[in-house]
Amino acid sequence: MESITKRMIWFITLSVLIGLVGTVDSVKAGEPEFFVEVPIGEKRAIAHTALTCSGRVEQVIDAADEALHRTLAIFGSAPGGGEGGQFDPTPVLSVGGVSLEEGDCLDAHLSVIVGSDQTYVTAPLTLFQVTLTPMGGGPRHMIGHYETPYGIPSPAVALEAETDVDMFAANFFQGVGPDAHDVPPGVYTVDVWWAGAPPSVPGGGLGAAFVLKLYLLSPFSMIYGDGFESGDVSAW
Repeated sequence: MESITKRMIWFITLSVLIGLVGTVDSVKAGEPEFFVEVPIGEKRAIAHTALTCSGRVEQVIDAADEALHRTLAIFGSAPGGGEGGQFDPTPVLSVGGVSLEEGDCLDAHLSVIVGSDQTYVTAPLTLFQVTLTPMGGGPRHMIGHYETPYGIPSPAVALEAETDVDMFAANFFQGVGPDAHDVPPGVYTVDVWWAGAPPSVPGGGLGAAFVLKLYLLSPFSMIYGDGFESGDVSAW
C-alpha cells in the first residue's frame, strides 16, 4: 500500500511539473521577439559587411546626468522620439554643436544603470538609441544598433536588467562621407533616446547615471609624421 501511495505521489508531482513547463513554453511562445529580420532597402545589402572607421583622436566630449529618470514610453506604441519614432520624445542626453568633416569618424560610448522589473514598476527590457541629427533634419542612428527590433524599423540596443539593477554599456561609431552607411559633413546634435519593451507591455524604463562619451577622430591622411596636424612646416 505504501509503495502504491509513493507511486501516486510521484505521478502527480511529475504531471504538475509537465503542466508548468508547458505553461511557461506557451507564455514564451506568445511573447514578441526582439530579433525580427525585415528588409530595409539599401542598408540591408550591406548589413553582412563589416563596417570600419579609423583615425586619430582629436577631441573628446563627455556628457552625463546622474539623476534617477523614468520614461513611460513603450517601444512599438509610437511615442515619437528617435529614428522610427519608438522612443520617449525627449532625449535623456543631448550634445549639440558636434562638427563633422569629410573623412572624420565619431565614436560614442553609452553607459546607464538600469532598473529591473523584478524590483521596480518597469517593462522587462529597456531599449536605447543613439542618433545624429543635422540642423533641419531628422535623427539617424549611429552604427551599432539592431535595425528592426520586434520587426519595427526603429534601431535599438537593449538590456533586460536582473533582480535590482544592471549596468548597461554599448559602443557606436559613425563615418562621415558619401557611402550609404556614412553621414554627410555638417553640424550635428547627438541624442540618447530610450523606452521600455516589449511592445504592449506597460511600465516604461527606469535609469540613472547616464553617461555619453564621444571621440572625434580625424583621418590618418590628415596626420603628419612630424606631429604638426596643421602641416605648417614653419612651426619647426
